[in-house]
Amino acid sequence: MKSLIILFADNFSSFGFENSFDGKSAFDKTLEWAKNVKTASEIEVYCFEDNKELVQKHLEKGISVKAKGTWTNEILFSEMAASLKKSNCEYVIFSFAFNPFINQTLTTNLIDTHEKFKSEYSFADGYPVSVSPELLDRGLVNILSELIKTKDDLKQQTVTKSSVFDLIKTDINSFEIETEISTTDWRLYRFDFSCDKKENYIACVNLYEKIKKLCDEDRADIQKICGAARDDVKVLKTIPGYFNIQIETEYQSKNPYCPYYKFSGPEEKMSFEKFKGLLEKINELNPDSVVSLSLWGDPVLHPQFFDFVKEVIKYPGLTCLIETDGFKFSENDISSDNSDIIKNLKALSECVQNAGLRKNGFAPVLWLINVDAMTQQTYEKLHPQMKLEYAVNTVKVLNSLFSGTVYAQYLRITENEGELEAFYRAYKEKDYISGGKFIIQKYDHFCKVMPEVKSADLSPIERNPCWHLRRDFNILADGKVPVCRDKSFENPCGNAFEEDLSAIFDRNNTILQTHIDKKLCEGCLSCDEYYTYNF
Repeated sequence: MKSLIILFADNFSSFGFENSFDGKSAFDKTLEWAKNVKTASEIEVYCFEDNKELVQKHLEKGISVKAKGTWTNEILFSEMAASLKKSNCEYVIFSFAFNPFINQTLTTNLIDTHEKFKSEYSFADGYPVSVSPELLDRGLVNILSELIKTKDDLKQQTVTKSSVFDLIKTDINSFEIETEISTTDWRLYRFDFSCDKKENYIACVNLYEKIKKLCDEDRADIQKICGAARDDVKVLKTIPGYFNIQIETEYQSKNPYCPYYKFSGPEEKMSFEKFKGLLEKINELNPDSVVSLSLWGDPVLHPQFFDFVKEVIKYPGLTCLIETDGFKFSENDISSDNSDIIKNLKALSECVQNAGLRKNGFAPVLWLINVDAMTQQTYEKLHPQMKLEYAVNTVKVLNSLFSGTVYAQYLRITENEGELEAFYRAYKEKDYISGGKFIIQKYDHFCKVMPEVKSADLSPIERNPCWHLRRDFNILADGKVPVCRDKSFENPCGNAFEEDLSAIFDRNNTILQTHIDKKLCEGCLSCDEYYTYNF
């Protein structure tokens, strides 16, 4: 059976065209794979108008290019059906185009399974993203090109690596699906061996250097490659994806389960001028990161809060995360269109709309509102002398201005466990005040400094290297950088105002190595946050 290979060349960045793999780019390596697929009859590259010229420079004759100004899911499936119709192929082999570790053996196994069992859709399960393609039967592609037109929540979304499966799973029992299951489940590491953005590109380059030490047979074995990645600090930890910054030193709500007031933190708020300089450094290090203003303190209390948020979203790749108790936006005058708060919120909403979606997949601004209860009596146990209705009203107000990016958050502890189900049933509904957006937050005892009041143990059976050491960069209001959030008020590992951020981040590599070697220090052993993931 003949197949049509479609490679999707995203315009996320130019890293896919860097000649970092023995003089070849990730795009070159993916093309090599495509040409060696045993059933390949034709190869076509889908790209954007703004990277078409770069794509064509790397192509040989006989490989066609289809360029668009934008690629939505609806356009993708429509063009896929059109490409198949023009060819004499029975199925599509679909992959993104910047995957230097896409595996020939795994692809062959998928093809054999797909053809033997006459599958409509075949994929690899349990493997890292970008080491295998997806196989779609001709008939399935035609069905999906019509099905996507009925999915208002999907059809106008930009194409992502999960676009195919996201559509199929809306009616998954209607299709014949086959999988190639990994002997080791690598999903818990969230590996993405593609060169679409800086953090993944660095990991791929470091991994490529690592596996040069392997024999030819092992370099062709995807399990051996994944094992090498699992054991290498330079692959697990590249650059921060999440910057958690303290701009404010106070809370309106004195939550008894927050450790902030047990310690001596910075006395002064972060100045806006210092924050602007810090953002320049952050954007240089990782231009696609998430920047939180909520490490400690309620950021909305800062007198220049709106300036901080607007400054973040000036950068086209950065997302601003705001976690708040919500009382600042729930005062008596918030219902008035003439209030300063409403004016500022409306102005910020307009800035967000003009900013557009980020290439990291998130909106420019994300809001987390600490609701934490369904009754006033329970709410006061977490927020003494505060009113639940203020937090609820904040969710309503913000969702009316920032629809789809406002999350009601519920800190799950023994004190409010009895109201968790009611919270879930209410907030999961799309016609409720948060539009179906909510987060159930795990309780953190901060290495046993705080009382143990979690109502469920979510820790994995086997301990994984800490996600926060791998991805988070915490900055206090005075610029000090703690090892992690749980150790915010112990000896810092640097100052973000005064030093290079990358150098500070690398100082924790030795600690992460102890996680890989399973020789953890006492502090890390007492931590229960290692398996939680931010961004």
